[in-house]
Amino acid sequence: MADTDLAHEWTQLQSQLLTQVIEHDDLSFSYDPHTNEFSGLHIVGGVDISYPRTNPDHAIVALSILSFPSLTLLHQTTFQVSIDVPYIAGFLAFREIHAYKQAFASLQAERSDLMPQILLVDGNGTLHPRRFGSACHLGIELNIPTIGVAKNLLHFDDLSHVGAKELKGVFREGAREVELKGQSGSVYGRAVRPPGLASNPVFVSTGHRVSLDTAVRVVRACSKVRVPEPIRVADQQSRKIAQTIESIVP
Repeated sequence: MADTDLAHEWTQLQSQLLTQVIEHDDLSFSYDPHTNEFSGLHIVGGVDISYPRTNPDHAIVALSILSFPSLTLLHQTTFQVSIDVPYIAGFLAFREIHAYKQAFASLQAERSDLMPQILLVDGNGTLHPRRFGSACHLGIELNIPTIGVAKNLLHFDDLSHVGAKELKGVFREGAREVELKGQSGSVYGRAVRPPGLASNPVFVSTGHRVSLDTAVRVVRACSKVRVPEPIRVADQQSRKIAQTIESIVP
């Protein structure tokens, strides 16, 4: 099937699945604004996929499970998969969703007691031209709360007035968060300043079954450095294996 036909088919499917996205808190834990603490949150997860430069259709999937609030690694599922779905901008989830689902099937089989109460996805949720990025797609498929955490700002027409350089300047001046609001009035997510002195934000958005406010709070509570620990740990492991493959395959 031609890419244009695939894009049309996937656009329709995204529109259908979008109606199932829950953008309010539907969680097994709660947040107390008076103490600034979460109650009942014990297990958080993060997912990441890396591709060896020598074989872009070969992916390494990593799912990390951490305790909360200590952020101690409890379990990690890592494996290699072949991906034969083409990459089309705005439809990354269709390329990676089956690999992520395999990781969760493996976790379910090995340690069902460690299923995460909320999952941080290396990618976008509602911060997407059709408000349906990878974090939304994965949340719907698995029916778990998900948060999109992107390292780079996704540019699309409704957010064309928002620039990454300008955001960095705002954070250098002391801002902690910047709402990512489109020209249409839609709020897609937030740029969030990481801990410490860094001025380069991460871009947080709702995936499924979590409000934007809670998503930002969870990301902050899971962050020691710029990238929150569940994603950082998964990213480290998937990159390590990808680099090993690159060193073996010329």
